Amino acid sequence: MNKHYLVLSAALLLSGAAHAQGTELFFSEYDEGAHQNGVSYGGATTSTGSERAIEIYNPTTSTVSLNAYSVRRYANGSATPTEEERLVKGFGTANTNQPNTMNTRTTFVLASGEATLPVIRNAANQFSVGHAPVSGPTVIIGGGTVYFNGNDAMALVRYPSGTAGVGNGIIVDLIGVIGQLPQDFTGAATTSSGNWRGTNPLDSPYPGTTYIPNVVSENQSLTRRASVSRGVQSTVPTVYTVTPPSTSYNYSSGYNIADEWVTYSYSQPPGGVANPGGQLYDQLGQHNDYAGPYGTYQTTISGTLEKFNANISIYPNPAHGTATVEIKDAKVGSITVMNNLGQRIGAQAKGAGQEKLTLDVSSLKPGLYFVQIWSADGQTKIYKELVVQ
Repeated sequence: MNKHYLVLSAALLLSGAAHAQGTELFFSEYDEGAHQNGVSYGGATTSTGSERAIEIYNPTTSTVSLNAYSVRRYANGSATPTEEERLVKGFGTANTNQPNTMNTRTTFVLASGEATLPVIRNAANQFSVGHAPVSGPTVIIGGGTVYFNGNDAMALVRYPSGTAGVGNGIIVDLIGVIGQLPQDFTGAATTSSGNWRGTNPLDSPYPGTTYIPNVVSENQSLTRRASVSRGVQSTVPTVYTVTPPSTSYNYSSGYNIADEWVTYSYSQPPGGVANPGGQLYDQLGQHNDYAGPYGTYQTTISGTLEKFNANISIYPNPAHGTATVEIKDAKVGSITVMNNLGQRIGAQAKGAGQEKLTLDVSSLKPGLYFVQIWSADGQTKIYKELVVQ
């Protein structure tokens, strides 16, 4: 292998190999309500303000076990999961005695445990555990995941071990950008504001206007476009800047949620009056618009990826001064070092052959970094954590 000069590349922290179409579960609906706490919207009790749900679709020809799956939330621009929860069919509902599987061409709805609207509660296959608990039978990290706001990245994760939380999980679908806040309505995001948004010329203008409405991850009900037949394994954050002495961040995510998502209900139509109670969720629990292929489920998730990952190691970890990348029975095309902010750094890998490379990390500040490794054929990508002391 030739020398590699490693510069930070803005990229996803976790990623899997590409999947063929219609062969893996993916997110099919995302609902973030604008309902106000303490107001009645027709439920058995007044709303908690947490009328939220996320839906998963099975486009395969097989019955799929949910034991290997989880949903993660990366809150407020976090580069690491803040909550992660196993998918357990019937959890929190009246029907707990059922197989933890998804039949072909069906959906699975994970709803907020604090949702009160009948349309959400009736569609739910599982209720997310209480808001940010520290433990619970479905909890892997932190607590409930379906308490997302518009600035959180949401990931569908599959564990090759067959049991969610055991071993390393692989992201098979993603909404948003991990490690980055989106733009807010003014085009600039602070550490607590913003939402994923965008437009798509395929969408129809708002009735009576030429205005194509924004697809927004806050206060809207979204469904996956009918042509989408696979999940997104990576979204790429863009470098952001901070202008002293301001503490506000200027983001340009490069992520357009409207590429794969469409709005079917608003809490406030463009130019109209806000009406939180008018937001609909009537497509939740179905994905009848799906127009993609139905493929054979991948019973083993990316065996090539797992082998590639297993044949590459980095040590010592934590590292001080230098770290070694050891490669066994794998053909590597490129290696890139990144931090979790998208800022460019310099590091150099030296090695005469394919077996071992030395990373010079002596100039890096102490902290967590990620080493991105591409296979020589450009088909497989993995990420390794590296702690620099």
